[in-house]
Amino acid sequence: MSVTFFGVPKVSINDVVDGTIALIGSKIATESMHKPYGVGSAARVLRKVSCEYTGYIPALNIDIHEKDVVDLGDYDESSIGSAVRGVLKRGGIAIVIGGDHATTYYALKDSGVKSILWLDAHLDISEEEKVSHASALRHLIRNSNGRIRTIVIGFRGYSTPRMEINHAKKLGLEIIPYPFPQEYLKKALEKADAISLDMDFFDAVFFKATRVPEILGMSLSEFIIRLRSVSKLNAVYFDFVEYCPEIDLG
Repeated sequence: MSVTFFGVPKVSINDVVDGTIALIGSKIATESMHKPYGVGSAARVLRKVSCEYTGYIPALNIDIHEKDVVDLGDYDESSIGSAVRGVLKRGGIAIVIGGDHATTYYALKDSGVKSILWLDAHLDISEEEKVSHASALRHLIRNSNGRIRTIVIGFRGYSTPRMEINHAKKLGLEIIPYPFPQEYLKKALEKADAISLDMDFFDAVFFKATRVPEILGMSLSEFIIRLRSVSKLNAVYFDFVEYCPEIDLG
């Protein structure tokens, strides 16, 4: 791997120490009725375009090159869980980029996290035996024997049948549909151990390059503005999934 996210150092798991922010690429692209549109290559594409940015965030006066931020490379479903556990065990923060939403299942299924915030237009609890982007959350909850507390914020999937809503309640999901009060998002962001952001959380008018886009969601700009009200995060794991570079006109 010659190109890293924002030009940060490429290191191994053994180089991660307490407080390290480890960027991890996901190559996971599961099969479903929806075309993948290059979701498995998203991390590679984003690395290339990230080189156009300096890593300095003016609004926060933060330069990531002055922090302990590293790139651990790309992983598939057989190895990403080990990478994430290795980061967390050493006191680091794992940020997974790319892949579809099955990424979250494979990354966290043996991590021991107790709560997750699922930012998504869909519930991802399809009754499929295999793990896919449509069933990832159901498998994650069942793998934890129901012990992982889950909040889904941004739900508005217009292809979702009523029976799936009923099933979600049986699984113990707390569902907060869009639109929602700012305080709901703020509290959920501050309390969760893990935060997973599916790009279809955003309104398809503003963000189209995702596998199953939905209208009537939040804009990316609005989300960033809302994030600025968050005083402190408890999460040690983040992921950004379902970006489809093949249909990104930008």
